[in-house]
Amino acid sequence: MTQLDSVIKPKTKRSKRFLESRAPKLTEDVKSAMIMKGGNTSQTITQALKDIVSHRGAV
Repeated sequence: MTQLDSVIKPKTKRSKRFLESRAPKLTEDVKSAMIMKGGNTSQTITQALKDIVSHRGAV
């Protein structure tokens, strides 16, 4: 019995495909994050954000 069967029973093939696409995977998809600086940010946080961006590399 899969995890899908215990949570929700899909009524249509379309909903089954949707639920399978949202199910946990062995290899997860690549995730991305948008890093933004606010207007009232301290110098320490600004420097930390610059360090994070430099470690991320060119995307």
